[in-house]
Amino acid sequence: MSGPVPYRRVVVDAPEQLRVETASLPAEVPEGHARLRPAAIGICGSDLHVLGGHHPFVSYPVHPGHEVVGGVVAVGAGVDPTWVGRAVALEPSLACGVCRTCRRGKYHLCEDLRVMGFQAPGAMGELADVPLDRLHPLPDGMPAEHGALVEPLAVATHALRLAGDVAGCDVVVLGAGTIGLTCAVVAREDGAKVLVVDTDDARRRVAAERFGFEVASTVGEQAFDVALECVGNEPALRSAIAAVVKAGTVMVIGVHGHDPAIQAGWVQDRELRLQGTLMYQTEDVQRAIELLADGRVDAGAWIDARVPLEEAQRGYDLARAGGATLKVLLIP
Repeated sequence: MSGPVPYRRVVVDAPEQLRVETASLPAEVPEGHARLRPAAIGICGSDLHVLGGHHPFVSYPVHPGHEVVGGVVAVGAGVDPTWVGRAVALEPSLACGVCRTCRRGKYHLCEDLRVMGFQAPGAMGELADVPLDRLHPLPDGMPAEHGALVEPLAVATHALRLAGDVAGCDVVVLGAGTIGLTCAVVAREDGAKVLVVDTDDARRRVAAERFGFEVASTVGEQAFDVALECVGNEPALRSAIAAVVKAGTVMVIGVHGHDPAIQAGWVQDRELRLQGTLMYQTEDVQRAIELLADGRVDAGAWIDARVPLEEAQRGYDLARAGGATLKVLLIP
């Protein structure tokens, strides 16, 4: 039996303290697990919140990495060996399987939910051992980098599934970052007329020029059937509530670090539906893969930079700069 397998990974020791360290995995892959060699790892807004010390649900040190695509290089006992060599995308949620919400089929809302990259070690490195049921095979021929968009796109497919049938609806998306634009693209794919709102000039240009959306800097006086709030702050949520017609729907997709004050009277009097959305389930991940595989969603439109793993700090800095930069990938 050979000894431990060394590899490099990113660790955030404390707010604003990021480094690349050498760690090791056991020679044998744990039972029921697959050993993943990441090909690309996306940096998302939640990763930036961790680095900045603003994420409400982590304790340090944090080993990030949840937007991950890679290849299976080994498997543990009880796993079909034909998984070796497959290209896969990671679904990073770890559920207990026995709590009330898990028993109801809503494992993404597990009462003891841990998410790889936040409450559990992620895969922002050269290797990672992952429970087999957290991996989704990718179709032959899909570019590896495109698989890194599966996770953020699944956030959108889940949110739109909860929003209901939006075909023929007027939809406003507040926030033109990665999640906002994935939601906008899925809403358009589902037959909605979409307006994308962002206060940043560069983000509006990206939404208009790369994705072909009508854009605005404010919601204004327009009335919408559905508002998708993808910013995560009080002004955006209040704008979303004010933007929808009576009996309209407001989807809360942005992560709020502070409790916002909202127009509860409007929500009541107009019979508005204020719907939260967290992560995704298997069917949402599978739909995201299908949208990428058949070209209805162009992953390349999101990818702006590719940075070696050893330069992870530079990658985070590029992602944090925002503006016209949507998705930064770390390449091990």
